[in-house]
Amino acid sequence: MASVQGQPERRRFSRIAFHRPGELRAGAARVGCGVQDVSLKGARVEVPAAFPGAAGEPCALVIQLDQGDTLIRMDGVIAHRDGEDVGIRCTGIDLDSIAHLRRLVEVNLGDEALLYRELAALVGGDD
Repeated sequence: MASVQGQPERRRFSRIAFHRPGELRAGAARVGCGVQDVSLKGARVEVPAAFPGAAGEPCALVIQLDQGDTLIRMDGVIAHRDGEDVGIRCTGIDLDSIAHLRRLVEVNLGDEALLYRELAALVGGDD
């Protein structure tokens, strides 16, 4: 696999296109965001241009899964930022949230063997 710039693709976790509202916090900033995709190891979100977060900064993301109280909460670090596009690498997630995220990935991935490989990589600490 190669990236657009010709560098090898390092991603080990499948991205799932998932357009839902969320909230991103970094430092004192707290903004609504649009989740673009998620994986077992992070997410990509769209933030307002005025959001001050920068690559390397700790953050917290909350994703609203439905109209009720079902949420995915993850702590992370801003892995990259390109204007309004922010990539988040997950550094911590609670049990309820990982269960919701696992189910979301399972339903959308459609490949049980790949899901278990990704879960093994997650538990093993592979990025």
